[in-house]
Amino acid sequence: MATITRMTLDQFLAIPGFDEKRLELIDGEVWEKPMPTWGHGTIAGELYVACRPFGYGSVEPRAIIPATGSLDASSPIPDFSFYVEGPPAVDEWMRNPPEIVAEILSPGQSRRDMRAKVDLYISFGVPTVWVFDPDRKTVDVYEEGERQVLEESGELRPRAVPGLAISIRELFTPQRRP
Repeated sequence: MATITRMTLDQFLAIPGFDEKRLELIDGEVWEKPMPTWGHGTIAGELYVACRPFGYGSVEPRAIIPATGSLDASSPIPDFSFYVEGPPAVDEWMRNPPEIVAEILSPGQSRRDMRAKVDLYISFGVPTVWVFDPDRKTVDVYEEGERQVLEESGELRPRAVPGLAISIRELFTPQRRP
């Protein structure tokens, strides 16, 4: 949910405890990131496991995105981010676009608000953005200016990570590993 008051990135980063409060700055507005459910966390964890052989993933890393075009500087917390090479150091925030960003809709989170985050990631230069809808068991895939909705029977095959193929069904209904 966004505030009515707009603020700069510097003002946002000066808020005491902004990380502990799970606050995000999206195009100059402060949003409180919903607390993930078990299923939400499971999808993010499964993405991490599936992507790990191809590079460097992280669950809920903070990003620092400079102003671009008509969007103000922002600081979102994507549910999952993935770099093929050159991830941030362990004590740094994301300041360069990863190859993949994934967001998972939480209960009560609007698709309109999610679209604002998608637009932000695309303007940052992220080539692949995935938006998971656990209720519908679909994934909205944004790549190269196109949006495609994949059903549970589909596979995620990001162009930015050749060879990576992830079963959507397995993300929504993970199996216990030996």
